[in-house]
Amino acid sequence: MKQGKTTFFGLQLDVQRQEKLCADICDWLECSAKATADPCFRQQSLNALKLPQAIGNPDLFSALENATCLSADGMGVVWAARLMGINLPERVTGIDLMSALLPRFAKQRVRVFLLGAHADVLEKLSDKLQTQYPDLLIAGMHHGYESDDAKLAELVRKSGADALFVGLPSPRKELFVEQYSGQTGTRFAMGVGGAFDVLAGEVTRAPVIWQKAGLEFLWRIICQPKYMIPRYANGLVGFAKLVVPGIVAHHTKRLRRWAKQAAMISAVAPMMICVGEPHAQVVWADGFAQGEPQVSANWMTAKLAGISDPDDVQDAITEIVNMVLAQPDDALSTEVKGNEIDWQAADASIKALLGLVDTVLAGGAGNSFLLEAVLGGVLKQILNIHPDPGRFARVIETSAPDLAARVFGGDERHSNGVGVPILVGNSGTKISPPNAVQQPVKAPRVFQITSYERFTTGTFATVAEGAFWGVADEEDQIVRIPELEDVSPR
Repeated sequence: MKQGKTTFFGLQLDVQRQEKLCADICDWLECSAKATADPCFRQQSLNALKLPQAIGNPDLFSALENATCLSADGMGVVWAARLMGINLPERVTGIDLMSALLPRFAKQRVRVFLLGAHADVLEKLSDKLQTQYPDLLIAGMHHGYESDDAKLAELVRKSGADALFVGLPSPRKELFVEQYSGQTGTRFAMGVGGAFDVLAGEVTRAPVIWQKAGLEFLWRIICQPKYMIPRYANGLVGFAKLVVPGIVAHHTKRLRRWAKQAAMISAVAPMMICVGEPHAQVVWADGFAQGEPQVSANWMTAKLAGISDPDDVQDAITEIVNMVLAQPDDALSTEVKGNEIDWQAADASIKALLGLVDTVLAGGAGNSFLLEAVLGGVLKQILNIHPDPGRFARVIETSAPDLAARVFGGDERHSNGVGVPILVGNSGTKISPPNAVQQPVKAPRVFQITSYERFTTGTFATVAEGAFWGVADEEDQIVRIPELEDVSPR
């Protein structure tokens, strides 16, 4: 029963519909009959009054926490969960679940034991059940006014029952199911509260329309105002104190996310307009020449924020390469010949692209690993088709020496021990920028690739997953993108 659950105030709340839950319980009984070592299936219910009680009662909380299945018994829990972003399809009350299980148990020849309520109520209930379900096997029954729970468990065990319905008051029934169900010898136990009184005809349940509207608690207040008004007044106030802050926090988080997305769209829109124009690489370069680098930086920040897996990284690389080289969107999916590209204009766009690094990181919104990984992939793809790798190396070295050191920092060094960025051309020849000796390379601050050959021979997806990158400092780690009531007074 690990599937179909969600966390609700530290409790594992079951989100299955009643029909599916009934089928699971019957399957459990059928399978456990063949394997006597299987534990007892403990079915518990949670309502608006019980939640604050459980928060203040460790034993009750433990009983609900350890239940095999904890159902939402009451619309208060269902509404609160939905307002907190948890999808609960319906409530599953104790009396409804019991009523749905009885005909199935009769068909499966499951022996049941009825524990709780008055002795006369049990007699009436037994007669009605035998009339309604002639094949139902009632192994035994006992009233709920015996204070010794261990004695009650022994009575159930001697009866040879397979399933136990506990009609004791809360929290006694929850604690009995938790602590004594294993001693009863049954393979299924659940608390049903005042269901015996209702099924026996001693208490009138709210009309179906009231039940569907979630107003069953109001019916109980009308029927027993002196008892129910104080009970609900205290319980619902405690419930509200618990759930209201959670609901507010959930919707505050949603509003912040929407605001962030709106801001991102506002920042990206101008840049996307520019990208869609002819000669996009000139527009990009001119943007920096005109002192407007923030537009491009916003676009890059939004692009990084949209990355959630290695495929997104490769898509971003391809899009940026095509934009820099003024190629169609699918250009890199086919062979691109070097003489088809205006490399002089492309070099200007590459310089503008490299200028994004400091601007994006200075804004605090960029992730250094993702940014350098994406730019490294762009440089690698452009290098593979560049007609003059030496000139391309000089553009990178002069425009962004620190980035070149971090992305293409090699194992090889000059005789003076100064590290030099090593690039590899189409022919496989290593190319060192002419000014490498005069411009010492700073030690890599965060990430280091041991040689550019390793970068060019591996797939970028594995690079993005950390196969070729070192461990990040804590502040620069990659950001992973993608958390009622019983039916009667009893």
